[in-house]
Amino acid sequence: MNFLFSRLGLYIITRVVSGVAVAMIAVLASILLIDLVEQMRTVGTRADLGLIEALRLTLLKTPMLVEQTLPFVVLAGTMMAIIGLNRSSELVAMRAAGVSAWRFLTPSAFVGATLGIIAITTLNPLGARLYQAFEAEKEDALSTFGAEAGENGIWIRQGDREGQVVIHADGVDSSGTVLRGATFMFFEVRDDALRFSRRMSAETAQLKPGFWQLTNLVEAAPGGRPQRHAHLAIPTTLDATELINRFVTPATLSFWELPGFIHEARQAGFAPTRYELKWQSLLAYPLLLAVMAGLGAAFSLQLQRLGNLAKWGAMGVGIGLFLFFYSQLAGAFAMTQTVPAAVAAWSAPLAGMFIALAMVAFLEDG
Repeated sequence: MNFLFSRLGLYIITRVVSGVAVAMIAVLASILLIDLVEQMRTVGTRADLGLIEALRLTLLKTPMLVEQTLPFVVLAGTMMAIIGLNRSSELVAMRAAGVSAWRFLTPSAFVGATLGIIAITTLNPLGARLYQAFEAEKEDALSTFGAEAGENGIWIRQGDREGQVVIHADGVDSSGTVLRGATFMFFEVRDDALRFSRRMSAETAQLKPGFWQLTNLVEAAPGGRPQRHAHLAIPTTLDATELINRFVTPATLSFWELPGFIHEARQAGFAPTRYELKWQSLLAYPLLLAVMAGLGAAFSLQLQRLGNLAKWGAMGVGIGLFLFFYSQLAGAFAMTQTVPAAVAAWSAPLAGMFIALAMVAFLEDG
């Protein structure tokens, strides 16, 4: 800790921060260009979207994209900083003065962890709020030109001790309280098991206090003839806020909102696996950035006069990509509830930490 805030430690921190800033500028420029083209290709071909509107959508989405790419920014920035020290022979002078490789790792990891804390407490809430605006503006642009809902539609479940109702809808209006093309499937508890009892297909279903208001519906039961109704009310325990929350994606929930949303989802009988995965990933985010910074430093410590510096750097980038794909694979297992969300979120940062420590031990202690 004394070395971390010493003059040499602060100098290394300054160089790492400078390297991360340069990498961030390069990545940010790439994000703006690529996503701008993507908005023009996806939204612009289905709606009258000009360059200014596409740029606005891109800027609304940028904080979330920066959060997603920040681990690679930290990895690249740290490698740039340490390689710069290596090429200017400053690294040689530090090693000759008795500064071990472990001390190079500490300032880099400190920068990564600090950026991770700032990201989850500040950048993530900002990105979540702007991404909500992005989704709303994108939906408005598409709905103006008759865009349809996703192929799988919307699924909602409500129930009590007497049974459950599974609701499927083709789409939802902007208020989040009116379902289009809604199908209600009723299940009753019989002999300690849920049994299908009836089905209702309605043109629209509007959520009102304590009940669903169905219009232009067809009701059918097993063995019975379909019956048509102009209007019908279905009791429900859902309210408008709860219904809207069903359509919220993890990207639109900030670090501070996720715990409450997870608790409410559990109380409602839902399994909020993807939200738990997002929450655990945010908790592990500072460690992930610290690990990426440590990997960048560890794979850049090879002295330039010994050669193979490019090879070691490529290995560091390869390990970073491996950790990314590993985290995606672990997240997929968590979504299928094969592994706990906490294990999926923390396994990649922990694996990277052990790789970085083993690498420094190999270079320093042989």
